[in-house]
Amino acid sequence: MDWTYSIWSLDYQKAFDTVPHKRLLSKLEWYGTHGQVLNCIQNFLMNRRMNVVVNGSRSGWTDVYSQVPQGSILGPLLFILYVNDLPKKVKCGIQMFADDTKLGTTVQTMDNQAKLQTDLDSLEDWSKTWLLKFNCSKCKLVK
Repeated sequence: MDWTYSIWSLDYQKAFDTVPHKRLLSKLEWYGTHGQVLNCIQNFLMNRRMNVVVNGSRSGWTDVYSQVPQGSILGPLLFILYVNDLPKKVKCGIQMFADDTKLGTTVQTMDNQAKLQTDLDSLEDWSKTWLLKFNCSKCKLVK
C-alpha cells in the first residue's frame, strides 16, 4: 500500500505583533496567573505607544493594543503561553517552537486525509477565535 507522511508547515502572520493584549491576559488568568504577577504583566503590555519614521518623516503617536515585545525576555514566553492550547485542537502530530508550527500524519487512506483536513480546519477556527491569523502564502505542504 502506498503511503506518504504529510507535514504542513504553518506560519503565523506577524505572530509576535498581533497577539491581542486582553485575550492574552485572559488566557494567563485561565492558567492561574493572578495578583501582582498578572498586574506586572499587564503593566508590561498595556499603555504602549508607537510611531513610525519613513524617509525622515514621523507619523503621529498611536496606542498599541496587540504585540508581545520582541527582544524582551517575556515576549517569547508570553507568545508560547498564548498558543499553548493549540495541540489540544488536533488529533495529528503537532510540533511547535516559538511561532513555528508543524502538523503531520501518515496518509494511507481517505480517513487519514479527512482527519488531517479536520485538524487544519480546527487550527483555522482557533486562529480566527484568538485573532492570530495564519499567513496562507507561507503555509505549505512538505512531503
